[in-house]
This record gives sequence, C-alpha cells and structure tokens, in this order.
Amino acid sequence: MTLAQRFTTEYADFEDRIRVSHQLDSGEIVVTWLTRRLTDRLVIHLGAWLEKETVQIPRPDVVQSFAQEAAAVELAQAATSYPQAAVKPPPLPVAWLVREIDINTEGEGVRFQLRGESPHEKCQLRLSRFQLRQWLNILRSQYLVAQWPLSAWPQWLQPNEASTVTAQASGRALH
Repeated sequence: MTLAQRFTTEYADFEDRIRVSHQLDSGEIVVTWLTRRLTDRLVIHLGAWLEKETVQIPRPDVVQSFAQEAAAVELAQAATSYPQAAVKPPPLPVAWLVREIDINTEGEGVRFQLRGESPHEKCQLRLSRFQLRQWLNILRSQYLVAQWPLSAWPQWLQPNEASTVTAQASGRALH
C-alpha cells in the first residue's frame, strides 16, 4: 500500500480543484486532485464522525468549535516554530483525479484510501483525530480562497470573520 508521509493541500485556480501533493513512503511525489463535489461529501462524512464524540455533551457545537480552534492554533504555532517546506510536485508529476475515497475510522484516527480510475492510482493517508481537525482547517481555508460555498460544512466548522480575512488574504499553500 502506498502511504503518504507528508502532503500539501492547496487550491489550484486554473484547475478549480484542490491539489494534494503527497510525498510517499518511497520518496516519490504524487499529485491527486479533489473536486468540490467529492470534497463536500468527504467533509459531511468527517464532520459527522467527529460529532459522535460530543453527542452526549450539552452544547456539542460549542465543544466542537473549541476543539477546531485548538487544532487551528496548534497548526499555526507549529508552522511558526517548526516550518516545513511544502511538498512540491516535480515538473511532470504522477497525477490523477480522485474518483473514490474509502474511509476507515480506526479508534483515535482515520485512514483514507484515495483511488483514481486505474488500479495503480491509489494513495493512503492516515491522520489522528487532531491531525484530521488540522487538515479540515486547511481544507476550509482553501475553500475560502476558492470562494466555494461552505454549505456542506457543519456549523461548528464554519469560519469566523478572522479566519475568512486571513484565508482570503493568503493565497499560499498550506500543509
């Protein structure tokens, strides 16, 4: 199985898609493309999975919002304290459109199997719950850069004014 060790998520204006550049465990870099329609479905599923942890708590939306904000703060601090270079695709990368995503929730994390049209087009991502929240923050910021509607996103994943301004002002890649 091809496992991504690191990946960078960014909106590509010309393609009007989300580009995910994966550095695989072999060192190879592969680019996958996510359409808005597929990503909306992914966000709905992941939001519902994260909501299961707060179903018995009063005001679960507040708890979810705080957990999301904590993930965003940690991501920003890590980017400042331990900056990492973005995963940059080579001039002619192996690239394909993601057609299906298999999701396996495993205890404290999630595993994605991204699949394209042919059998060799597949890549796997593993994220802890906390890393998933961080990635959702990155993904949401790219939606804002793309000016895509956030109608599929749960209310607690909706951006506040500060994050909207930051995302619109920043066209940079996030990883």
